[in-house]
Amino acid sequence: MRFRAGRDVWIGSVIWGSIAFLLWGLADTVSDGDLVGAVIVGGVILLLLSIWFRTSYEIKDGRLFITSGPYYKSIPIDRITSVRKTANPFSSPSLTIRKLEIQFGTHGVVSVGPEDRDELIKALRKVNPDIKELGNQ
Repeated sequence: MRFRAGRDVWIGSVIWGSIAFLLWGLADTVSDGDLVGAVIVGGVILLLLSIWFRTSYEIKDGRLFITSGPYYKSIPIDRITSVRKTANPFSSPSLTIRKLEIQFGTHGVVSVGPEDRDELIKALRKVNPDIKELGNQ
């Protein structure tokens, strides 16, 4: 089961504004004949595009797969101990501040930002009914 990433307007504005600015910089570096600069700026543009278009969460074979651009993480759902709704703009692979903080193992914590937090919680608890839902935010 795949879950789309939630996307906030302000984060989208930052990403797309950065891409527009970098495209201007790319055109400038190409016109100056700066191949190294063009490759670096082009790489940053591709990174931002991959984050925007490749952020998702998937439950498959008893695992939660988290993808955000080139970032990839897999967590066994039977190791998840709790989830908590949070609103933190600086915590992880997400395009929204409305996130789920997932605790797993002894000290593992990751935050994800699915479009529908309640559906992801429900799907996780279907695989592991022992997952606790902590205070909401």
